[in-house]
Amino acid sequence: MASVTVTRHSQVTIPKEIREIVGIAEGDRVNMKVVEGNKIVIEKADSEVWKDCTDFLPEDFEKIITSIRSDSTQRFKRLGLIP
Repeated sequence: MASVTVTRHSQVTIPKEIREIVGIAEGDRVNMKVVEGNKIVIEKADSEVWKDCTDFLPEDFEKIITSIRSDSTQRFKRLGLIP
């Protein structure tokens, strides 16, 4: 178990040994939750979690988005906002 000090601004530093084991690097996000009263669990957030959350979209969603983007591009060209 590692022991850390809470700073004046309620910040803590995850010890290097723990960061290396879990694979946490600068810029990574972590999730924190309280369990069993006064215990805090910190876990590395899964950056791929939203990739599987597209089941509700229609199958031709990419085609729809491309069409919408293309339409706005043509409109902007007509208005002289883009070359």
